[in-house]
Amino acid sequence: MAVVRILIVALIGSAISLWFVRAARRYAVADRLRSGRPRAARRVPVWLSSRVERALDAAALDVQTERALSTWLWATTVGGVVGLGFGGPQVGVGLAVVVALGAPIVVLTMHERRTRQIAAAVPETLEHVASELRSGGTVATAIAAVAAGEGPLAPDMARVDTRVRLGASIVQALRAWSTERAAAGVDASAGALAVCSTVGGRSADALDGLATSLRDRLGVAAEARALSSQARMSAMVIAGAPVAYIAWSALVDPHALQVLTGTLFGRACLALGLGLEGLGGWWMRSIVRSGSRS
Repeated sequence: MAVVRILIVALIGSAISLWFVRAARRYAVADRLRSGRPRAARRVPVWLSSRVERALDAAALDVQTERALSTWLWATTVGGVVGLGFGGPQVGVGLAVVVALGAPIVVLTMHERRTRQIAAAVPETLEHVASELRSGGTVATAIAAVAAGEGPLAPDMARVDTRVRLGASIVQALRAWSTERAAAGVDASAGALAVCSTVGGRSADALDGLATSLRDRLGVAAEARALSSQARMSAMVIAGAPVAYIAWSALVDPHALQVLTGTLFGRACLALGLGLEGLGGWWMRSIVRSGSRS
């Protein structure tokens, strides 16, 4: 039986490897010849595509929605095949479920990555605008220069520049940016840039002062996160250890959970325990988020 599993894994693994090699070559050519029309909307439902796109953007993962979903499906398939070959159907299904649920969980835990990148790039952008004003430029030309770069704020500034080119005022474009991007320092920066574009005068010094203030605030927030990292990790271990132990016990020895899943009292205890785990995780997350906002 073990020999049959090894042969199955070898054949399916070889086929998957060949498919990945051919797909990589096609993607390399398609990236150079791709037209401006989106392809994902033809196969991925709109409700799913929009949610995945928002999650990927929040996690700062610059991957197309269709490619991210196809990679997730193939990783789940490979995990199931590997588990089937080394441990049988139960391990295969368990490993496939772990991969299928683990990848979205990892992406969701990175939901503040883009926000932190934006917040860290705001002071440098303000200093760049200040230097542009000192050299005789305007806020609009400075925004266009940032949009042409490759920094974290380049996509946001590109949208602001596009709105200005389409006829909106610089104040309206900056107000729309502050509404779309909920990151630390964006509201203050948008307001300061709007004032500088309308008032004029010695605005460069004010922008430099705001950049220094925002950078000091980010330093304090980073220090607070560093000091609370041990407590947050302890909370994650406390919340995840029981669930991980139950899942591992179910994979290694399903008979060990017979009392927990095979009797009415055991099912009640399991449901109550999972409910308390979820409540505890939500409570700890609320405490951490309220502390970070303060």
